[in-house]
Amino acid sequence: MTGGAKSPLVPNIAVAACPESVPFWELHNRRLLTVHCRLFARWASLVCFLTGACLGGPSSAQPAADRTSEQPGAFDFYLMNFTIAPSFCALSARYAEKQECRSTTDASFQDTPLTVHGLWPNRERVSVNLQPQYCEGPPLGRLSPPIRQSLVRYMPGVTDGLDRYEWRRHGTCSGLEAETYFTNVIHLAEWANDKIGGVLRDGGLLGRDVHVDDLLTAVAAKDPALAAAMIVNCRFSREEGTPSRAYIEEIRVVLSKNFQPEPAERVGFGQNSGCPNRAGFLPSGFARH
Repeated sequence: MTGGAKSPLVPNIAVAACPESVPFWELHNRRLLTVHCRLFARWASLVCFLTGACLGGPSSAQPAADRTSEQPGAFDFYLMNFTIAPSFCALSARYAEKQECRSTTDASFQDTPLTVHGLWPNRERVSVNLQPQYCEGPPLGRLSPPIRQSLVRYMPGVTDGLDRYEWRRHGTCSGLEAETYFTNVIHLAEWANDKIGGVLRDGGLLGRDVHVDDLLTAVAAKDPALAAAMIVNCRFSREEGTPSRAYIEEIRVVLSKNFQPEPAERVGFGQNSGCPNRAGFLPSGFARH
């Protein structure tokens, strides 16, 4: 969602964007989005009733991307989001049907344990729904063949259009050209797979429940600054007829604007995000039936 735009119908009322659907890679924010939108809708309905100002109706609303006033480059740090693909694909049958889940193999996961969700410009101590997004900028054009080839490996969601979505929503706010933005994404993915992915693969952490602190300690032995910048994110599987289980689904890294690791606590983040008892399951491969 974006904030700050003013309604042309009701002066001094900020418009909150409440899309009818959320892309599959953003469903981890859906609960917050739904609650926020419901509260806003109730409040807006009351204002409309009292003022009679709601003349345009839903059909007159502009897309969120057209209402943004965000300026490229106006942020404090990056949040780099890496996905544990088998965890993501195990969370729901809907995810499992995505091309990236159907085409990625156990061998490719072992080779590249961390794949890219996105590189997000962020502001310090600002809620998720007020972070920079949909800044002014062109749509994603044709990237050079070497960049495109590397993205297939490090960002397999390109088969489902993730690169276009991430560029439009987040990349445009970086202030970088698309080629430079995705070049940095690839370099960060190579670095993280060497440091963090190597610990997951060679440290015997795949295929079992892993304590967040054990993972951070193992990474700290290779790169203390990177370990301090990490946030381990867990989500629960919600499939009917199967026991709910906390999967380590994403590993996020706080980075300065020049792509150096920054302590997560400096920008207000804890290093455990949603992992019960500070632990979650790390699959060793894809559970396909």
